[in-house]
Amino acid sequence: MRTFLMTLVIIAAVSMPAGAIEVLSPGYTAQTYVTYSDSVGSIPRHMAFDGSGNLYVAQYDSGTIWKVTPGKVASQFATGFTSPYSITWGGGTAYGNFLYVGDGRITKLALNGTGTLFASHNCVSSLAIDKKGNYGGYLYAGTGGADDFHKVDTAGNLLPFGSWPGLTDGGEPDGIAFDTGTSYGGLMYVGSAYTQNNADKSGIFTMNTSGTPTRFSNNLVQAFDLAFDTTGTFGGKLFAMGTTTYGTSCSLYSVGVNGTATQFASSSTLDGLGLAFGPDGAMYVSEYSSSNGMVTISRIIPEPCTLLLLGLGAAVLRKKTRN
Repeated sequence: MRTFLMTLVIIAAVSMPAGAIEVLSPGYTAQTYVTYSDSVGSIPRHMAFDGSGNLYVAQYDSGTIWKVTPGKVASQFATGFTSPYSITWGGGTAYGNFLYVGDGRITKLALNGTGTLFASHNCVSSLAIDKKGNYGGYLYAGTGGADDFHKVDTAGNLLPFGSWPGLTDGGEPDGIAFDTGTSYGGLMYVGSAYTQNNADKSGIFTMNTSGTPTRFSNNLVQAFDLAFDTTGTFGGKLFAMGTTTYGTSCSLYSVGVNGTATQFASSSTLDGLGLAFGPDGAMYVSEYSSSNGMVTISRIIPEPCTLLLLGLGAAVLRKKTRN
């Protein structure tokens, strides 16, 4: 643990110049991880890491998946999709070392870039795997069109999970995240981004094991992507791409255990809506500039003093546990 903390401090001390994203929360800093050009108008959506630290980005408009290696080399990884929106990694679960892409349907993507149809359903928009097992260990899919949720078994069979939010215009279930700890109740969290006409179905909700929703955040009116900090580098919190007022630009928020959303970072080009935590404990955020068609992946890490405090807090917690 001591060696790991020292390594992170060195990284923070020699971080690259900050990207377009501005971190508003004290104790954290942003740096440009990689930039690349896919095609003008191709906005990056959800992202996922594999077991080797490679980052995959779903490029919605160009129908491609891009790969960024730990050496910060970005390249087109897979093509032929219609509109890939969500992507999740199956490693460490019964779904194996494959990527699963929500592209209207669900595609199973091997690490050589070969994709096969895994599950057929209209308008699959969000995907996540229950890795803790509180929800049966299934892959879960949020869908537009009918606007509901399904659990998908390892054979690709879709099983109804919840009919919420029902036939609703102006949005869809945009993000799913599972709490793998205990602070947030070990629950399934769902982000949706409907128009103001359907505000009662828009924001962040929890879903119990029966598929019944309960509003979680009272001040985040839209949520496009969700992710939990599983390493403690960011306090073990839930983070969301979203808005607190309809018609405003998307920002990055931390969401406390009481559901209160606090703006964590903002950007004039924060149109990518992608959010992921890496195996290094850092937060990765996708941005897109319409002026030049460039995608920027930003890496957010604690500043050295924050890392020291996190390390001391972890040491105290371990000491109390041993006693």
